[in-house]
Amino acid sequence: MEKKIKIIIKNLFFFLVLIFTACTSKTYDLIITDGFIADGTGSRLFKSNIYIRNGKIVEIGIKDNVVGTKVINAKGLVVAPGFIDMHTHSERKSLDHPAVENYLQQGVTTMLGGNCGSSPYPISDFISKSESKGIGPNLALLIGHNTIRQQVMGTENRIASNQELKEMQKLVQFSMDDGAFGMSTGLKYIPGAYSNTEEVVKLASIVAKNGGFYATHMREEGIGLIKATEEAINIGREAKLPVQISHHKAVGKSMWGQSINTLDMIDKARAEGINVTADQYPYTATSTGLTVVFPAWSLSGGTTKLKERLDNPAERKKIKDGIVWNIVYDRGGGKASSIVIANYPPNIEYNGMNLAQITNSKGLKATPQNAAEVLMELVYDGGGSGIYHCLNEDDVKRIMAHPQVMHASDGSTIEFGNAQPHPRNYGTYPRILGKYVRDQGVITLAEAIRKMTTLPASILGFKNRGKIEKSYWADIVIFDPEKIIDNATWEKPHQYPSGILWVIVNGSISINNGKLSNQLYGKILKHHES
Repeated sequence: MEKKIKIIIKNLFFFLVLIFTACTSKTYDLIITDGFIADGTGSRLFKSNIYIRNGKIVEIGIKDNVVGTKVINAKGLVVAPGFIDMHTHSERKSLDHPAVENYLQQGVTTMLGGNCGSSPYPISDFISKSESKGIGPNLALLIGHNTIRQQVMGTENRIASNQELKEMQKLVQFSMDDGAFGMSTGLKYIPGAYSNTEEVVKLASIVAKNGGFYATHMREEGIGLIKATEEAINIGREAKLPVQISHHKAVGKSMWGQSINTLDMIDKARAEGINVTADQYPYTATSTGLTVVFPAWSLSGGTTKLKERLDNPAERKKIKDGIVWNIVYDRGGGKASSIVIANYPPNIEYNGMNLAQITNSKGLKATPQNAAEVLMELVYDGGGSGIYHCLNEDDVKRIMAHPQVMHASDGSTIEFGNAQPHPRNYGTYPRILGKYVRDQGVITLAEAIRKMTTLPASILGFKNRGKIEKSYWADIVIFDPEKIIDNATWEKPHQYPSGILWVIVNGSISINNGKLSNQLYGKILKHHES
């Protein structure tokens, strides 16, 4: 009997200890333990724990008597702020594929859409639809200059009138009121290519009054790069707002090495007081529509007018001459084999084939002239997108290492397995951290993460995202620094990277040990609410 009483008393003691511990412990939704924290500032990594409640980081350090609903053991792993991709076109298909898994699997927790002059309009309608469907990563938007111009002027090849400028300014203001973070231009594309600098300055001035910034796909990235960079900087100077040069590069062999001069121009502008930055993807090939090598004048009025010009022998010859020039000296990389079909809906068998192979398949030698004829046929029959091998690795590394250049993908929301897209859609961030940080030492790990987090956050004006810090939203990526690498290749682009184990969006686990959650935890971010 005495023995039984002792056992009862002992059990009661342990029960009371448990109750006392539960009552005195702090409870968190998620605890990340024992990781090497890269806080996003560029400072040295440090070992610690992170405590998350209600979507935000509430404590950083080693705490006793804590309970986590979920616990992630990050021993031997890097814990960093979720990556902020400043240059995406993710909004184009995010309503169809709201998980946007190809970004989450890279560690991206916030995407900026509406780049290169093209965006949803009105932004409020898109936001409403996206919030209704949900989204995997957070999404912020720019208003596109090309989109605004097309609303007012269509695709006409002319200078805007004063009345048209006033109407475009109104639409820019409406978009900023809807939550746009700034305005983008695609001055290489239609109809933005038809605008002058004065037009862009007047629209950018509206953005400046609203505290936004200007992101530009410049007028030229090959021959004409220096003048285009001057124009971008001058727009920032005249409109009095920050300038971000999109996917900075030097296109075509004759321009390789010119990044020395453009980066110097950025430094001098910053010394003058103009806040100029840039973004870049870590590849030696670009990707855009097949008409990028067509002369701009030929695209005025849209597809119908282009077909009419192609049917006219004299105009067709002028178009062909322009394409040949672009193949030899610009985006074409000097030869037809440098242009690869990424997506051609009229004949999916062409996806992954280069222009030389397609030209040869038609019984023609793959000269620039013959390739131009074939390309005109492809566009006439429906068009599509291509990959253009026209960049130099030395420029890629030089631009990457500049302190004011952030990492970005220039990618889109991808349907897994569809077409032959640029591998940047799957591999941008792991490629930088694996190839260029760990294997080649182009930049340090802490610096790379700064360029993926606090640097873009500062341009967007985020006050509580982009850093591992108390009271910040818990957008976090956890990866193995020894294993992280991109797997997507030119031949097999539909491959997720290795080494990224957990991705947390607004405090909830979106990627769990490499596997996608069934829930959508992202938010649509608005400029005036951030």
